[in-house]
Amino acid sequence: MPLDLRQNRGPIDEMDATFRDVLEDLQGNILEGHGRFHAVHFFVHFNLNRIEEIKDWISRFARRQVTSAWAQVEQAIAYRGQGTDAGVFGHFALSAEGYRALGFPEDRIPRGANLRSRPEASSPNPNGDYSREVFLDGMASRQGFLLDVPQADWQSGFNDPHKPVHAMILLAADDPAEMAAIARTVASELVPAGLVEMLAVEQGVNLKKKFGPKDGPDGVSVEHFGYVDGRSQPLFLRRQADQEDRHTGGSFWDPRAALSLVLVPDSNGTPGTSFGSFLVFRKLEQNVRGFKNAERQVAAELNLPLELAGAMAVGRYEDGTPIVLQAGDGARPIPNDFNYDCDPEAQKCPLHAHIRKTNPRLESVKFGGPFAQSIEEELGHRIARRGIPYGGPLSEADDTSELPSRGVGLLFFCYQSDIWEQFEFMQRFWANNPLFVEPGLGGSANPNY
Repeated sequence: MPLDLRQNRGPIDEMDATFRDVLEDLQGNILEGHGRFHAVHFFVHFNLNRIEEIKDWISRFARRQVTSAWAQVEQAIAYRGQGTDAGVFGHFALSAEGYRALGFPEDRIPRGANLRSRPEASSPNPNGDYSREVFLDGMASRQGFLLDVPQADWQSGFNDPHKPVHAMILLAADDPAEMAAIARTVASELVPAGLVEMLAVEQGVNLKKKFGPKDGPDGVSVEHFGYVDGRSQPLFLRRQADQEDRHTGGSFWDPRAALSLVLVPDSNGTPGTSFGSFLVFRKLEQNVRGFKNAERQVAAELNLPLELAGAMAVGRYEDGTPIVLQAGDGARPIPNDFNYDCDPEAQKCPLHAHIRKTNPRLESVKFGGPFAQSIEEELGHRIARRGIPYGGPLSEADDTSELPSRGVGLLFFCYQSDIWEQFEFMQRFWANNPLFVEPGLGGSANPNY
């Protein structure tokens, strides 16, 4: 049965046959992360003289290697039932320049969903006018909006405007040898044959840390600063929502989300069945040594416990416990059912804390206020984060001089239906805005949204 995004209001039952065709057609990693321990990402530039051969290769790769959202459902069932290794995960993403290189006309390249019906800018300008064409324009064109460095200063492989990234190929697996074998096969099909130029190869590894006996044999996922990562995601599948309900009551925060938050119809596919999403990739280097030194400096100047000083910057303790809920870490499972109504003057969680600025939990909602005019508006800025650390292993030395200052970080990925409304909005108007959030702005603890 065709899916109408306008009628969907929340998570779907992935076992409902109504959605089977959509999930079989949709790539994995969008509605839920691939979950593998190891990942490799190939960023390639097409040989424009070999486009027909490249199209044939993409078709073969999609049939044999791309993992659908339905395959992810089946793999999750097999893993829960028998502990079965899900094997290699595959994903293929085109840039706007990639669409053009393959011969798609401009009117067939996807544009932002504009779910807020914002008036569109007639031309690019620095005043923040809405644009559905952020994907078409490319990230380099958004430098002034995002406060990025010029493209010439980007990492080698991404910094040549005459050799844009046309596609990203993602391969992931729990077994690093299995992933490496598939990666070698894919690379050998593309590079020696002269179909593509390999601009960059980015390796990721899922870092794990045990905070307590309930964290399982491998621990929980963390990033290089040592903090639990991946919490408070929008949930699109009933299985995800049911699992969250077992841990929280949903009195203050409901993470459920409609599919329109991440999906847009694919005009090049089957109407009502074919959907895609806009992927943003950012390589975020983390200065672990600098962060831990700053953490110690703040703790000394304010006479605070070291763990509290770090939590004030992040908004959570390292184990994921929200600072707004209690004065120390150690809560299990990690609470996600909270908001900031109990702390309007930021006496517990600073307004500049990372999780408060990037997910204000309806704190920005105030009719006539400077930010969100409605609950739906703020919730519409959420993204589906799918990052993985790079440069491991996790460093936990007590001597900060032994911690890395470069070469480690996060391969940040996020999916959305509108880059301007979601990733770019969060970066520009929330994270980079020193006046967001204002003390006592407003907000709502109403769970019935």
